[in-house]
Amino acid sequence: MIKPEIKKDAVQYTMDTIKYVCDEIGPRESGMEAEKKAQEFFVKELKDNGWADEIMVDEFTISRHALVGFTKIIGVMLILASLIQFIGLIGNPLVVRIVSIASILLVILSLTILIFEFILYKEFIDWALPQTQSRNVYAKYKPKGTVKRRIVINGHVDSAYEWPLMRVHQNFMVATLVTCLIFALASLSLYIKNAVHGVIPWYSFVVTTLGGISYIALFYVCTFKTISPGANDNLTGTLTAITTLKCLKESGIRFEHTEVAALLTGAEEAGLRGAKAWARKYKKEIDEVETAVIVFDTLRDFDWATICYRDMTGLVANSERVAALLVEAGKKANQPLKQGIIPFGASDAAALSREGVHAATIVAQNQLGTDYYHTRNDKPDNMCEKTVALGLDVALAAVELFDKNGLPRVKE
Repeated sequence: MIKPEIKKDAVQYTMDTIKYVCDEIGPRESGMEAEKKAQEFFVKELKDNGWADEIMVDEFTISRHALVGFTKIIGVMLILASLIQFIGLIGNPLVVRIVSIASILLVILSLTILIFEFILYKEFIDWALPQTQSRNVYAKYKPKGTVKRRIVINGHVDSAYEWPLMRVHQNFMVATLVTCLIFALASLSLYIKNAVHGVIPWYSFVVTTLGGISYIALFYVCTFKTISPGANDNLTGTLTAITTLKCLKESGIRFEHTEVAALLTGAEEAGLRGAKAWARKYKKEIDEVETAVIVFDTLRDFDWATICYRDMTGLVANSERVAALLVEAGKKANQPLKQGIIPFGASDAAALSREGVHAATIVAQNQLGTDYYHTRNDKPDNMCEKTVALGLDVALAAVELFDKNGLPRVKE
């Protein structure tokens, strides 16, 4: 559908633009000025080049520290739960029961925050933290006639806080977090036992002391001082959305009844807040015609390109119909894609799927560990042009297939 030279130019535009954004605008903290500047730059590119017919910029409120900053909050709680156990050395059964109950409550609150804020991506403690404004850019390339179908290509503009433990190795970070969780659960069981019996045995002090030491690592899960440049994660997805419209416009292609849109979300790294805000604001529009959203996230490792039919650490089911469309698009682009899940974390598709939107994600990231994921190494010189080209090929193939047939039917 698109001439090779137009696609080649679009891929080069992607590589050059990502370098420009990283060099001139820099890391893009969720809900902060650099995120806004990057989105303003993309809006100008879309307008000045005529790649979109209508562009909406919608603001929404977020807490940029809640999603990963919770580790510091529960770190304090868990260490405090360990320390107050030593008050029990007084030996009074009543005192032991009081400090044990206090420790139980601190651990339960910590685990609750972990589950709701980080595992389920709920806005559980956001209200208690500083608020800022983020925004979404929603650019439409309209059909000749009335809109009967709509396909949206999505990428998020913001970049992540650096995860210092990830700089050592992904497995080191996972092992550290698992260790903290094991100590928290073991300590909880001991606190309950101590509260029942009114005495703290020596081995309980040993376990809680070791646990308290391990919780120090929670303060190094993320740092607010350093923000990833976000070249791969996720300017590659952002530019895939933009260059899809670019290729259609420059090829003179305008469908009869299919609207193609680019959705450049903000605050994905703050807990998928932009995708959630977009789905809620445009719910009526989404429900009026068949709408599909393809999320592109971190197009870096070619051999790991995967259609994610499950998301949010495997807890959320993405649209089987969009996943089926992407399977066909991969074949059409002469690059059959793997199918799998997002084993840790989430993409914008998870938030969209939970809001009832047909969405699925394509991610191309080595799940065994990388040197760039959420670190200062996610720079333009650490990108893969071949994977960027693959993303654009799949996006354009999916658009063409969707215009012809809509979303595929799948077996119930």
